[in-house]
Order: sequence, then C-alpha cells, then structure tokens
Amino acid sequence: MIKRLDSKYEKKVIDYLNIEKEINTFNLQELKNYGFDNVFYKVYSDIDEDGNIKGILFKCFEYLTFYSYGEFDVDKFCEFIISDIEFNEISGKTECVEAIARKLGLLKYRKVHLCRLDYIDDIEKNINPNLKLKKINIFNIKKVVKLYEEIGEFQNTTIESLRSNLKSGRGYCIEERKKVISMAKSTAENDNTAMIIGVGTHPEYRNQGLASKCLIRLCKELLAENIKPCLFYDNEEAGKLYSKLGFKTIDNWSIYYKNYI
Repeated sequence: MIKRLDSKYEKKVIDYLNIEKEINTFNLQELKNYGFDNVFYKVYSDIDEDGNIKGILFKCFEYLTFYSYGEFDVDKFCEFIISDIEFNEISGKTECVEAIARKLGLLKYRKVHLCRLDYIDDIEKNINPNLKLKKINIFNIKKVVKLYEEIGEFQNTTIESLRSNLKSGRGYCIEERKKVISMAKSTAENDNTAMIIGVGTHPEYRNQGLASKCLIRLCKELLAENIKPCLFYDNEEAGKLYSKLGFKTIDNWSIYYKNYI
C-alpha cells in the first residue's frame, strides 16, 4: 500500500535514492533540509510485504517528484494521486514519470538532459588568462540577482533564494565596472554530487569564454573534493559547451504540467 513515510524509514529511503544518486541530487537535498515531519513536504511510498520500497512520491507544496528504481505499480500511484493529492506539476526521471503522466492524461511537458562530469577537459588555454574570478558571497549577491534579471533565458530570482542555494553550494563570477557579467554556481552539494545551476553571461559580453572560466573553476574545485558535478540542460548551444568540458549525458528528466479545463 502507498503510505506517508516517517523518520523511521530515513535510512531505507536514502539508500534507495543513492542507487542513482545523480538523478536524486535534489531529492536527497530536500529530504535533508525538510525531513519527514514537515507541513509542506511529504514523502509517500509503496511498501511491499517484505518492507521493500517500490517507488517514492515527494510532495513539496503543490509540486510532485516521483522516483522509482525498477518496476512500480503505475495504477496504484495514479489512483493515490487522483484521490488524495492536489498538485500543479509532477517531475522525475523520464522513464518513470512519463508512465504516470500518460495515465493521468498530462500532455504539456518539458524534457531536459541530465549530465555528469567525471573529469574536466582542459580548455582554459583558449580563454583569456587575465579574467579575474570572484567568489559569489554576501558582498556581490545583489549584483548576481541583477544579472539574472538581464539574462532572458533565466527566471528572475531573489536574494533570499540565492542565499538558500549558496547554503548548500558555492559559485564564481566575473565583474566589470562593478557589475557582475558572468557566473556559475552549484547547489544541493553532498558527499557524492552537486548540481550546477545559473551558468550564464550578460548578452553584451558573450562569446568570450566568461561562463566557461567560471564553470571550469567551480568544477575543478568540486572534483578535487571527490564531488561529481551534475547539471540539467535543454539548450543545445549550452549542451555543446558542457560536452566540450567533458560532461556526459546519463539520463533524462521530465516535468509534466497539470491541465486546467
């Protein structure tokens, strides 16, 4: 049966998620941040007679994330969602969540690639060696928020959300004339993996290797600590950059949006 899990299942859930730790980087981080006894964050699972997990459904506010390693009962999870769960979207590893989405009749979706970096190719020799990097911190965080506003591909962010991301990560940026013009950050860092986010450059300063410089420094630092950088992308031009650095696609992730009639 599907039931809400409490803290006595913590080790079992973490071990299950760590089977594919890269795809579960955010799930592991949210579980660490919120735990099992939270009003807005809930963890559900199908537990068989032997106590084995057969899929996990996370609910954070109105957003669902589903993960399963191996077979799971699609009908059982769909019936549970329909009868008990209010949500706006459901996301997860594509091969898992698309089966649920089809059953629920969700048609609108976005699919992105998940990549991992095991080692980094040295392309810095082609980048201006005089570029000076700065660590993202409380002194330049407002400038970073401003850069988010100036990059059309990004959703605007807030100082509070950026501070939250940096609590479990780090970042580097490049400034010119007291203005942040390029950046790369990590979040959801754990002993094994970290998620790369916010890689971008102001439109007026592109094609100079600025974002690459920030990303290379960040990834080298993580790899030196035996942390594998991971990232999601759906922009093919960005994908070419990541591939050049050594990132390899290991899976796909999909977000399905609830239809409102």
